[in-house]
Amino acid sequence: MIDMRENKAVDVLRGAKDVFLKFGYDGASVDAIAEEARVSKATLYVHSPSKAKLFLSVIEAECDRLSEEICQPLSSRDDARAVLEELSRRMIGLVMDDDYIRLLRICLGAASVLPEAGEIYMDAGPRRATRIVAQILERLHKAKSLNVQDVQSAASQFIHLAISGVVIPRLLAVDEPVDASEHSKRAVDAFLRVYAGRNDL
Repeated sequence: MIDMRENKAVDVLRGAKDVFLKFGYDGASVDAIAEEARVSKATLYVHSPSKAKLFLSVIEAECDRLSEEICQPLSSRDDARAVLEELSRRMIGLVMDDDYIRLLRICLGAASVLPEAGEIYMDAGPRRATRIVAQILERLHKAKSLNVQDVQSAASQFIHLAISGVVIPRLLAVDEPVDASEHSKRAVDAFLRVYAGRNDL
């Protein structure tokens, strides 16, 4: 049986995302979100008591969506170079995702009036991504494909290498071509110079 309450929640979240993307945080209104979601304001308030809470839910849901993409099975398990290059290409793909980068811009703009937005984004986005990458690095370390003593620090370094030079131009709407494969190869080259295991020497 279809849970209508769950369907309404999905509609509200979709409508809120569309309105925030179109008008930004300050320009969005509860009326516009209700209209976009095709629900009454009363129904909207059942699912979220305020515009701020809706915005936080949208950020979290968007980060959930992108985290699921990172977590998809990789083509290789123990070949460090293959694993890391594929992971890097996925991360570049996320940064190139228009909805994600637009919401991130809005989040940055809203953080001064809604500090929780930054914390929600950090928890659901970068910190979660770091944990996911750390788990992959731990597995590669156990397989002796990498030599990583501090997987959390190494994960942060890898993410920085993977999206360095890509995310800032995207945030600033600077149209710079990105060759994801070549960028990922260079990022992994730099990473392996520090963390290569016996299998990659």
